[in-house]
This record gives sequence, structure tokens and C-alpha cells, in this order.
Amino acid sequence: MENSNESKKAMSLGKKSIIGLVAGLIIGAILCFVPASTFRDSFLIGTVFKIIGTGYLNLIKMTIVPFVFASLVMGISSATDVRQVGRIGSKILIIYMATTVVASIFGILGGMILKPGVGVNLGSFDLSTEYSQVQTSFADVVLDFIPTNVVGSFADGKMIHIVVFAVFVGIAISLIGEKAEPVKKFNESLANVMLKIVNIVMSLTPYGVCCLMASTVANLGFDIIVTLAKYCASEIFLFFLFGFVVYGLMFRMMTGQSFFKLLKKYSKIALVPFSTSSSNATIPYSIQFCRSVGVSEKVAAFSIPLGATLNMDGTAIMQGMTFVFVSQLYNIELTLPMLVTIIITITLATIGSPGMPGVVMVTLTLVLQSVGFPLEAIAIIVAIDKFPDMFKTVLNVLGDAIDTIIVAKSEGEFDADVFNDLKQGEVTL
Repeated sequence: MENSNESKKAMSLGKKSIIGLVAGLIIGAILCFVPASTFRDSFLIGTVFKIIGTGYLNLIKMTIVPFVFASLVMGISSATDVRQVGRIGSKILIIYMATTVVASIFGILGGMILKPGVGVNLGSFDLSTEYSQVQTSFADVVLDFIPTNVVGSFADGKMIHIVVFAVFVGIAISLIGEKAEPVKKFNESLANVMLKIVNIVMSLTPYGVCCLMASTVANLGFDIIVTLAKYCASEIFLFFLFGFVVYGLMFRMMTGQSFFKLLKKYSKIALVPFSTSSSNATIPYSIQFCRSVGVSEKVAAFSIPLGATLNMDGTAIMQGMTFVFVSQLYNIELTLPMLVTIIITITLATIGSPGMPGVVMVTLTLVLQSVGFPLEAIAIIVAIDKFPDMFKTVLNVLGDAIDTIIVAKSEGEFDADVFNDLKQGEVTL
């Protein structure tokens, strides 16, 4: 009876969140036709929507560092076989790297076929400046994974540093055994407390989503969206195609489970990455989701935080397609060495970049500079990227979950009976 009540509450929150999303879209669209004024820009958008929307995001960010650290330490310290932790980590890193490379190639090919930059009218937009090429150091990327000041990393929210430190703490607790039991129990209590805080923050989702969407639509307007509609539509189409074709086949072949059933279950949390455009902000929800579909705490708490930093297939697709888009704007002929350089740079640029809104533009600059491409077009892409960025984050988070389930199944840490549980009204396909 209690589980039934919790399910009804969850469904109620989901419905409220969707209502909030639609309401935000409508309010934002209406504000696009309202003349600029102090009330519209400063009070409504700049104060009311900003306080509620950004406040909601800040509350989520508040939970990220302690929640990820405690959950990751709890998952690793519960392992009786430290070698299994290393094996799981190796598998996760390999699958994350492989899907990122595939996604970047997918984006490049998609850009060549869809031709988003051909026939786009940018009016008087200046396309004259050129930028010098910069080198991407693989050694610097790897070394940046290792924290030199853990306290500073916690304060700055450097997720990859926190993950690395948590792995060491978890392994140390597991190796020490009984003497580390007080630390282990404290950490488990902290993880449970943070989970409760996450649930409290989650109850504010409908209001936060409404204000975030209203601000986004009102600030973007319609002119630039219409001008770059082809680019935006092409990007979103590639996200959906990659999700259904690549993820669908990969999930079905490697787990033997229904991909559409996974999507139906994933829809319960998809609104969070969609509204926040942040993989990091979705970490607590993603861990809970993976556990709800049969993944063990040990694997979910280890894989998801890593994925939020290392695995950004949607971002790789966007950068690959944008690279082709810019080449079409400038009529630059693409060569094989240039394509190989871009694929490597996209893979390296997405690794270690924080899963937060807007960061993709920083990595995109590095990607375009790696082959000497001009960067002016980024100014326009920034204006339109907010909308496809929401779909991109949904794909990123879905990829983290799928890769986590695949690795969990290979380690015997996936319960198919839990995945196929029909208590929440799922239909067997």
C-alpha cells in the first residue's frame, strides 16, 4: 500500500512538472510579443523568474558534491573485491570513450548529409576574422584528472577530481575493513540524508521548470530561431536518430531487454535534464533511476558521476555537426586529416568538461580552433543552442544510464526482474 502511495505521488509530481513546462513555454511565447519594459525585463524575467528558476538550479547544485561523494564512496566501500572495482571502472571508461567517438563521427556524417550551413542567410554577420590553430595536449587532459588540492576541488565543484578522490576513499575503506567501520557508517548516513534533501528539492521541480522555460523562450525571441531553424532542427533530429538507432541497438544487443520499456521508465526523470540542461544536476536522479531499473548501488554510484563528466554523446554529436556547419558557412573544403583531428579533439574536449549549461561553447571553441576555423559563428550558435541543449542533455543522461546498465549486466549487478517489474503500469513489449 505504501509503495502504491509513493507511485501516485511520483506520478503526480511528473504531471505537475509537465504542466509547469507547458506553462513556461506559453508564458515565454506571450512575453516575446510584449514590448520591452522595466516590468517585463527587470521585474518579471530578471527578478521573479530568475529567483525561482536559478534558485531551483542552485538548490540542485547544492546537493551534487556531497551526494556524489557519499554515494560513490558507499558504493565502492561495499565491494568485497577491490579488483572488481577496477574491472568495472575499466569497462565503463572503455564504453564511454567508444560511444563518444561514434557520436562525433555520427555528428560529422549527419552534418554532411543534412547540410545545415548550406543556404543559411546570416545577413550582414561578419565572417572575416580568422583564428590561429591551437594544440590539444593529451597529457594535460589526463593530468587534469588528478586533484592537487581536494578541498579546492570540493569548493570549485570539479566533479572529476571529486570522483577520483571518492574512489580512493572507497577503496581504502574496503581494504581497511573493520577499523574503518565508523567512517563507513557515517558516510552511509550522509548519503541517506543527501538523498532525502534531493527528494525535497525534487518537489520544487514544477515551479523551477516553469520559470526556466519562460525565461529561455522570452530571452531567445523568434528572429534568430527562425534564421537558424535548419541548424537547430538538424541537431535535434540527429539526437533522436542516435538515441533510437545507436542506443536502441546497443541496449537490445547487450542486455536483451526492451529499449522502449527503458525509454518509458526514463521518461519519469527526463524532464530534469531537459529543463536544467545539466548532466551534473541530474546525477542524483540518474542514480535513483538506474537503481530503480535493476542496477546495483555499487555500479550506479560509480558509473553515473563518471558519465556526467566523461560521457557526453549529445555534445559530441553537436560539435561534430557544428564543425561541418561552420565549414559550410565559410565554404571550407574538409580533408581526411582535418576530420581525424576533429574526432580526436572532440573526444578529448568532452572528457573532463563539467556537465553544466553553456560549457559546450567553451569546448566547441577548442574544437574549431584545433583545425584553424574562424570562431565568429559561435556568437550566433550561442543564441540558438539553449533549445537543442535541452535535448542534448537528455541524450547525454540517457547514454550514461544505458552504458551503466550494460556494464552492470556484464558484472552480474543487474536484476532483470526489477527492470521488468510491472507495478508502475509498464507494458511488456
